[in-house]
Amino acid sequence: MIIAASVLLAACSPSAPAEKGEAGETLQAELTSPVEAAEDAETATPLLDPTALDFSRIALAMRIPTAFEAREEGALLQINVTNQRLGINLAEEFPLVQTSEVTSPFLAAEAREGYRIWTYGTRPEDGPLLQAISAELARLKREAPGENELSFGAVAPGCWNEASQTPESLRRTLYIRVSPEADFELFVPEQEVGRGELPGLESFWGACDS
Repeated sequence: MIIAASVLLAACSPSAPAEKGEAGETLQAELTSPVEAAEDAETATPLLDPTALDFSRIALAMRIPTAFEAREEGALLQINVTNQRLGINLAEEFPLVQTSEVTSPFLAAEAREGYRIWTYGTRPEDGPLLQAISAELARLKREAPGENELSFGAVAPGCWNEASQTPESLRRTLYIRVSPEADFELFVPEQEVGRGELPGLESFWGACDS
């Protein structure tokens, strides 16, 4: 399942409207205001300035029912930077690795009975290219303000520990940490995702032994 709803930020555009995408997985936001939450979310996500992110240093986390077993194989960070006038269309995917022993007071406070929080980070060997993408985005903001878009998201496959626990829907919450020195913060508030809502992810609803 998608663990970090592909968040589209009009990086450098002061007037991009916030709306829910067709698949319920894309959110848009102004650079200077919080990303709008999903329609059923009770709180808004925190302010994120995409041009200030160093993608080599970010980490992601997902709170999901304990019965869901996330798999590291196939987990990816997806980044796209576009500028139509300049003909720039960067699209990159980077493997994500599951992390353990993460110290986070915020995630500790977010713990809930019946749920587990999975954490992910990038690989050290991908650092130079991730830093280059971050630098390119900052350059575009300076040289072509109001013309650039950044979209980034993460996908992590998984399965259900017992077939009898495979639900028709699940509730999940997504978090981001912008640097190792910072703590995690809310990225996408808790959402309910139903079976069949996201085409192409049908296998992620299967039992682990199937």
